[in-house]
Amino acid sequence: MTPQTRILLPLFILMLGAVLQVNAQGQLQIEEDRAAIENAHRLYYSRQYDEAVVAYQKILESELTKETKDEVRMNLGQCYAKRGDDTLAIRTFQEVIEDDPNGSYATQATHQIGNLFVRRYQYKEAILACKKLAESYPESRASALAEYLIAQYFHAQGKRDLATEGYRRFLEDYPSSPYSISAIYSLIILYTEAKRYVDAEDLIRNQLRKNPKDTDMMEKLGDLYKTQGKHDEALNLYTAALAHAPDDISLREKLGGLYAEKGQLEQAIEEWTRLIEEDPGTANRYRQAAEIYVKHRMYDKAIESYNQAIKLDPRGAYLYAQLAGVYKIQGKVNLAVGTCLEGLRKVEIGYHGRETLIEEITEIYEGEQRERLLEQVIAQVKSYVTRDPRNPKFVLALAELYFYRGRFDLALEQFRRLPQLYAADRGTILQKYAILLQRAEHPAAASFFRAIIEIFPTSRVARNSRLRVARLYERAGQPREAIEILTNMKGVNVDAEARFLLARLWLHGIHDVDAALPIYQALMDQPLPAAGRTKAQIGVAECYLLQDRYGEARELLARIVDGAHLSAPAQKLIGDSYLFQADFEKAAAEYEKVLKFSSSDESSNDALDRMILIRSNSDYVNVPLEGYVRALKANLNGGPEEALRICRETIEAYPQALIVDDMWLLMGEIHKRQGRYGDAIAAYEKVVVDGGLTAAEGLNEIAAVYHWGLRDTEKALQTYLRLVRDYPESVIVPYARQQVDALAKLQPN
Repeated sequence: MTPQTRILLPLFILMLGAVLQVNAQGQLQIEEDRAAIENAHRLYYSRQYDEAVVAYQKILESELTKETKDEVRMNLGQCYAKRGDDTLAIRTFQEVIEDDPNGSYATQATHQIGNLFVRRYQYKEAILACKKLAESYPESRASALAEYLIAQYFHAQGKRDLATEGYRRFLEDYPSSPYSISAIYSLIILYTEAKRYVDAEDLIRNQLRKNPKDTDMMEKLGDLYKTQGKHDEALNLYTAALAHAPDDISLREKLGGLYAEKGQLEQAIEEWTRLIEEDPGTANRYRQAAEIYVKHRMYDKAIESYNQAIKLDPRGAYLYAQLAGVYKIQGKVNLAVGTCLEGLRKVEIGYHGRETLIEEITEIYEGEQRERLLEQVIAQVKSYVTRDPRNPKFVLALAELYFYRGRFDLALEQFRRLPQLYAADRGTILQKYAILLQRAEHPAAASFFRAIIEIFPTSRVARNSRLRVARLYERAGQPREAIEILTNMKGVNVDAEARFLLARLWLHGIHDVDAALPIYQALMDQPLPAAGRTKAQIGVAECYLLQDRYGEARELLARIVDGAHLSAPAQKLIGDSYLFQADFEKAAAEYEKVLKFSSSDESSNDALDRMILIRSNSDYVNVPLEGYVRALKANLNGGPEEALRICRETIEAYPQALIVDDMWLLMGEIHKRQGRYGDAIAAYEKVVVDGGLTAAEGLNEIAAVYHWGLRDTEKALQTYLRLVRDYPESVIVPYARQQVDALAKLQPN
């Protein structure tokens, strides 16, 4: 080793160590950034957009690679979009484009800017935004996509001339863009629709000159000729394309279809038979051939192919359903039903599409014919169960048939038997039908969910069922039943969602502030996401209001209003605090502030209602209004009889007061919650008879009493129909129409 080497070697080792240390530190920093990014992504995918925005903004303050920076900014922009902040979303996406208009994230950002408007059907705004991008970043990938999107948006609106011009300009400016082939396909469609056949043919032949073996273009040219009635030319092109792509099912179908149109059925069948000959051992080929035969109304050939497919795949539920559909087209109901029953015997539980066999039977007829057919099929399946009582397929089929027949009690009886015969059932089958009833708002939904809880007490399905049935009871005005369900969640991890529901039931259902407050206080101390903690704080503040602890409530609510979460509900409660103290001017001013946070959510709607209540009922020096507020608070604080007494005394003292209708609505609500349905209807009828602005609301409440309280769906339906007929301009009408549709399905005929 030379003296020079002896001197330089330690220096080299020292430098190498320093470099390795720097690299190690850099790697550690990258790992720390990645962990922060993953956490931000978790917040984003959990739809906690406010928290995700804060996390992404903090990440962007650190050193990042370009790819990571773009990734973070893209998700940050989407968070803004999800929150409805278009300005910040567009600005964030534009920053991505500006940094590198030719980058992969630039095209994503361009698409996101356009989609921001298109998802609201604001095509004009989307086109203007894309035009601005195309002009700002010419000859870039972002500009190319922007021009393509402009044409696409015109096309989506049905503006064919502008779309045609847009696609042509795009192809002239960016002929090598990856979107060019899509633009060509769209132009071919537009030219064909406009009967500009020469332009369409020129476009296709230009592509074929570039690639003579392009089977897609051969097929499109064949389609073009077929559209013009040039069958021989189309035939030649389809044949030529099939020579290059013999496995192309679409081409084979079109070639056979062309033969059929020309009356050459033997050649058509020969072409379609080749689909099977190329792979004769699979059911899928026979199914494909059968579907083609159905399209061309060759039903006997379709039946033959479906039967062959079933032989190869006897557990393919969809094959039985499709074969039954062919028999139904032919009017052969017995064969259609027999095919479905055969499928139910052969197809095991859990196989995809099995439920469609029952649905196929129920859709053969409507009205009385449907009921008679279902009774016949039920009798047939009951005979199967009698012969083989431990066959789970037959028991499930009988349960499903009873369900569609509307005999929910008998259906549930069979569903209860199923777990004893089918060990794989963990409640998901019964849950499916419980949810169907819930969506139809049928009272039997609660029985189905309770059966799940009883049969599968420790399963995930049972936990979900407890929450669902509790919400059903809450909506039906049965808070005590809902509380019983939730408080019996022993052995199950009672999460924050269930505890929030329990607290709400105590506070708004039972009106027991002392029971609700400790639940909210415990939640407030839990390690919840920011939105969850704020929700708990709002619950605590609401309890404080009803305990006359107005100062403590306002102090807590003021901190929420200054933050980023749930500011509107908190501000609305500040208004309530002054309302309960009869400081109406201050209350109205605080309610008005809610509209600055939001103009169309529940809190803003409630605040607006309270503002209107205050400003529309100032007669008699606010004395009747004060009575209403005292009654309202008494009711919210668990004193329904006190609230009713205050209402009656106020109405008696001021029978002409403007707030009388609101008094009757409040009395109706109290009677309804107490189960005094006759008194509730009588109170609501007072509002309807007056014919004032709240008459439609009164009818809506009467319908709800019939539906959920008295379980009289016929009277509920008639009341909703009366509302729609007599008050067509009311904002409640769209909801009433939905209820009419749902209740009509529950009527016998």
